[in-house]
Amino acid sequence: MAKFTTAKLIDFLLKEYAVIAPVEKEGELLFQKINAVEDVSSSLQLPKNSFKQFLLPHEEVLFDFIKNPIKQTFAQAIFGISIVDLKALLLFDQMFAKDPHYQNRRQNTAIIGQCIVPDDPKFLSIFEENVLERLKFDIFIDRCKNGDPKIFTGSSLGQKILDKLKFSDYEHIDFKGAIEGGKLDAKSQKLKEQIKKVVNNKKFWKEFAKECILCGKCTVACPTCYCFDLVDEGGEISKKQSGVRKRRLSSCFYEDFASVAGGENFLRTKAERLRNYYIHKFIRTPEREQLLGCVGCLRCFRVCPVGIDIRKILEAAKKA
Repeated sequence: MAKFTTAKLIDFLLKEYAVIAPVEKEGELLFQKINAVEDVSSSLQLPKNSFKQFLLPHEEVLFDFIKNPIKQTFAQAIFGISIVDLKALLLFDQMFAKDPHYQNRRQNTAIIGQCIVPDDPKFLSIFEENVLERLKFDIFIDRCKNGDPKIFTGSSLGQKILDKLKFSDYEHIDFKGAIEGGKLDAKSQKLKEQIKKVVNNKKFWKEFAKECILCGKCTVACPTCYCFDLVDEGGEISKKQSGVRKRRLSSCFYEDFASVAGGENFLRTKAERLRNYYIHKFIRTPEREQLLGCVGCLRCFRVCPVGIDIRKILEAAKKA
């Protein structure tokens, strides 16, 4: 039996896939496409970005008005996804279950997860083995404890990869569904009720939104934000080009997000946009998907130029 090393795994993946992994660049840890094993960071911290851009690009052509093709994607592997991002991936898989473009990309993506060392264990999910049965992944590597890493597989693809590496000392975990008991868990339900308490409290949202500059960085960094615009672009008639429809990621904090014909805007103020963001994360998404729209990664806070802290908002809602 061969000894497992992440280097051997990554080297194998590079021969079969386009590989995305955590890379240290200019003092930041980022998910990026790599060309060699040496490119991958050994850090167990959470990368600044998530898997999102590799499964839901900032912009993509949905169809040509004449040819109507669905672009076939090449095989890719995302290495080093944490528990929190696996939770976000689970939500994306549910939200885009009937989207052929997302599904085509998703079905051609191998997911290699690993535990991370949380900066804030009170807010960030801590690795527990029993959590894995509620997540979708191909291989998961537990490197957080001393000694050799503990390896799990969550799919036949993961098993095939490890078999090709001649590594058999792993535990297979069958996916038991995203939601235990088919309903929102107690902790998530509590957070939902906290936000419900302040939904109509205009003073609450105005106070927390006063520093917001509507840059939308929180929604870009968030692994569960997926708001988008649909844009039609015409081709050149002289070149007999057809028009195309594009999906382009947007943000609910942008001024034109809720604008409609006639000059109406359903989210005119900063407070209304911040309120909508939290309603979507903690009320609308749980009611529709039985999963929170927040996975606790704190990326929104880390990228916010004015320091708006989701933890403080949730705590204030609890006390309101």
